[in-house]
Amino acid sequence: MKTVLWDWNGTLLDDVQVSFDCLNNMLRLYGKPTVPAVDDYRAVFGFPVRDYYARVGIDGPLFDEVAPLWMADYMKNEGACGLQPGAREALQAFHAAGYRQVILSASKRENLLGQMARFDILPCFDAVLGLSHIYATSKEGIGLEWMRENAADPADCVMIGDTLHDADVAAALGCRCILVCGGHQLPGTLRAAGCPVAESLARAQQMVTDCFQGGLSGC
Repeated sequence: MKTVLWDWNGTLLDDVQVSFDCLNNMLRLYGKPTVPAVDDYRAVFGFPVRDYYARVGIDGPLFDEVAPLWMADYMKNEGACGLQPGAREALQAFHAAGYRQVILSASKRENLLGQMARFDILPCFDAVLGLSHIYATSKEGIGLEWMRENAADPADCVMIGDTLHDADVAAALGCRCILVCGGHQLPGTLRAAGCPVAESLARAQQMVTDCFQGGLSGC
């Protein structure tokens, strides 16, 4: 069965501005220099999130203190986030084509379900995979477990994400990966992964369709 594994934050959910604002709120709270612009945020963002926090001056035990404060601020403001342009159309097109769709996210699963319900897109998905905590560690383990339990053939799976971590996870799962611009990392950063980079979700949708029709040889 053809399967599309979706990242959520930055890929389907357009939450970059809110994430940037929340980061600067925390930096101000702790007397740290703020990040000047959204693209500067994209330039320093990455996984593990603990390392990204260290790059902006929040390191060591301070991370464990700041992370829940950031999450509380984010959840207070996440209602301002919409779906990325082309997200709903891609989900509906894949659903109509009979592709199995799965969210594979480093976010807490409880938060994911609440956010997704607001957009009425849950019927498009066969599974929503997230973590049990807020610390955004790797999602590789839950992805591997789901693939084993569902006998998913990596050759029939494509991961769509917006960060190098998504490419790393796809490699660990043994599946193809398409990275999409407009999320939490810069296009130049994404191209360093060596996998196809789409300038939009509409383009990513076409690339996935081409991959599946061509036995995935096209991506």
